[in-house]
Amino acid sequence: MKGRWQVLGRGVAILMAAGVAAGCGAPLGTAQHPRPKGRATPVKVTQDERAAAAAAAFLSQLEEGRYSAQWAELAPVAQSQWPSEAARTAMLTAKFEGPARIVGFAVGVPGPAPPWVSSEDPAQILSGGIRIPVSISFAAPLSLQPQGVADAYQKLDLVVVAARDARLLVLGSGPASLDAPIIEPTRPVQEAAAVPVLMYHVVAPFPVRAQWNSQYAYDLEYGLTVTPSQFASQMAFLVAQAAHAISLNRLADFLLYGLPLPAHPVVITFDDGRASPYQYALPVLEQDHFTATFFIPTGLVGKYVTTETGYNPQHYLSWSQIDTLAQTGFWVEDHTLYDNVALWGLGQSEVAQLAGQTAQVLFQHTGHPVQFIAYSGLWPFPTSTAVGAAQTQLFTELAGLGYVAGVVDARTDSDQQSTSELWQIPRIRMNPNEPGAQLAPWVQ
Repeated sequence: MKGRWQVLGRGVAILMAAGVAAGCGAPLGTAQHPRPKGRATPVKVTQDERAAAAAAAFLSQLEEGRYSAQWAELAPVAQSQWPSEAARTAMLTAKFEGPARIVGFAVGVPGPAPPWVSSEDPAQILSGGIRIPVSISFAAPLSLQPQGVADAYQKLDLVVVAARDARLLVLGSGPASLDAPIIEPTRPVQEAAAVPVLMYHVVAPFPVRAQWNSQYAYDLEYGLTVTPSQFASQMAFLVAQAAHAISLNRLADFLLYGLPLPAHPVVITFDDGRASPYQYALPVLEQDHFTATFFIPTGLVGKYVTTETGYNPQHYLSWSQIDTLAQTGFWVEDHTLYDNVALWGLGQSEVAQLAGQTAQVLFQHTGHPVQFIAYSGLWPFPTSTAVGAAQTQLFTELAGLGYVAGVVDARTDSDQQSTSELWQIPRIRMNPNEPGAQLAPWVQ
């Protein structure tokens, strides 16, 4: 079987000779079966075999730290996700060192890929790729932080596409992509950022007073609501300022690795898992090329919550809608089980039930590891930078459950982040009736 892929079962394939894997940047043509006598008969290599060989070559370059060679194998749209080739090389060098040094990989059975969507720009969509499951082995997987992250690298995908000149280029680069699970570096940089993290809840027409059984309940819902026109105005202001919506992953890449941020970065988040942003905010985000993060309380998924008498209606995202978000360039992260219990001060088993298990549920549905959490309730201090013993203990417990960072709802808005305060990322609460220009002090 020299020069061919031998499939050993779903998710595992082994290249039996280096000839097929030599360089994923050039057409592979045909492979040869050596015969004891006579002329060799060419054996046509299928597109799937070429794709598997391209994936193996790309992962070999990753294992050997040849990131510049990889750059030439990336499709142009994949290159455009990065600030530069040099910035990518610097980040991957820092990421895959020490206990995270790659010591092996496996390539699975190729198959048709769903449409590839940029994790930083949901308007960038490409179809017709070939998906190759891959898994990565690390030098010291049990030493990686956050705990359990090595397991996430057992279930990644590479996506390759055919270029106009018939070359196969890597589109979704799996473990080497911007949206790959975060591995905390052994020597994190110490950076400070000023990235506004906007916090939305409900994007819908204002509630109707008659549908709420008390003034307090109505006022609470009203205070969480930004109307569709107000939201569109705020996004239009960001567009006019040439803002770039980024993911929390991308912010963490800067704070942990120093990967440069784009000009005028902003993070857009939605708490509570309400259904209304899916209906009213999503079309605007897609139109404006903005990604966003949706924090989901898993115990409320698919619910339509009212009182026994039908008052106080609250609609929540369905699993189908959440899966669609995760597949179309948006991020799904954790907002605990019901978003009704503050985690600080709880026992470790309670934290695992209200948070860790919820992250696993989200991962099972979306296929994307959950590494960020939005804490329930107001931060117990006036500013996000203040912290107590209960919060410090919680941070340790959350790291043990696979989280990397947390976002807070503090009484004082702020856009200041730092490497040492990843568990206390501040946000800017978006209130009703705020014009887009209200964001001017934050977007620079």
